[in-house]
Amino acid sequence: MKKIYLYLLVAVLSVFVFSNCQNKQAELKDVAENLPAIDETEVLHQFLELSGNFINSPAVPSMVTADEVFENINNKAYYFIDMRSPELYESGHIENAVNVGQAQILDYFKNQFDASKYEKIVLVCKSGQSASYANSILQLLGYKNVYAMKRGMSGWNKQFADEVWLKHAGSSFADKLETTANPKAAKGKLPKIETGKRAGIDILEALAENAIKLESKDWGVTAEKVFENPANYYVINYWPEEEYNAGHIPGAVQYTPKKSLSKNADLATLPADRPILVYCYTGQHAAYVVAYLRLLGYNAHSLLYGANGFMNSKMNEGGAIGHAFTSAEVKNYPVILGPNPTDKVATATETPKDQTKTETPAKTVKKKQAGSGGGGGGC
Repeated sequence: MKKIYLYLLVAVLSVFVFSNCQNKQAELKDVAENLPAIDETEVLHQFLELSGNFINSPAVPSMVTADEVFENINNKAYYFIDMRSPELYESGHIENAVNVGQAQILDYFKNQFDASKYEKIVLVCKSGQSASYANSILQLLGYKNVYAMKRGMSGWNKQFADEVWLKHAGSSFADKLETTANPKAAKGKLPKIETGKRAGIDILEALAENAIKLESKDWGVTAEKVFENPANYYVINYWPEEEYNAGHIPGAVQYTPKKSLSKNADLATLPADRPILVYCYTGQHAAYVVAYLRLLGYNAHSLLYGANGFMNSKMNEGGAIGHAFTSAEVKNYPVILGPNPTDKVATATETPKDQTKTETPAKTVKKKQAGSGGGGGGC
């Protein structure tokens, strides 16, 4: 009889607990559904500005040169991440660089290594543009010790530059420029952001998860396509005003780097309903800006190789613009062959004629395991 009473008591208590849990869940659901609505757009903009306003700060573009990387190859305070495809990585990469595809970068930073242990984490791609795009997102998420390598692997060794910077720096449209200033658009509404999150960092992380997966083909545009009809874009010339006045893409509007793109400045003059094209000297600073604008909901694109892709000769003339790419920027540093960060060392390739050659003998080093798997190629 006592057992029967015990079973009945357990049953009653179970019903009570189950009912109580259901009631509690219903209460929590009611609370969630009746929370006051928030303006995610406003919350995100406030968060970005209060957390350093990176895109308008002196820190952007956060880049290092190939020379600095070479000097610190064995510096334990430096960490190198090669974002190119596994095939390109195996064809030659910087010693000690691990291969992590762009789409896996955020997971790698959050779950697979401790970024705080390093003074500088350097992202490397083919031209410097995809690394700049990814670095912009990481910087906005608070990884302040991350840098992109200027010119990418094109700045490291001629074997890579031949198909990238040396191939694409040109002057096909140097005679198509205008010097007339164009006014900024009237201020309008900012793109509406809806992620379902409430805290600024949560909203940013949700947006970053999507933005990091975009490859250069999704946000990069060639000069040939732009000059077919520049009016297809709201074109942003991201230079100082005096250089803008020396010659720019027809219809382009000048925005001052590190000043214009804040909510209290000229951000609201960007159209939320049409494609935006940002161009700088090389495409690298523009890639930082494009990542930022993409996170904010704009349909932003970067001109691949920047002004060097269509007016390199004019920039070489020593006039008002400058910042020309030259073959002297292509170094002669050795590369590692194969799938591991250190393996077979290849000797340096032939140096461009206008650069002094530094011989680097082959050497034997121990093998180490690579990092997380590689991903898309990118710029």
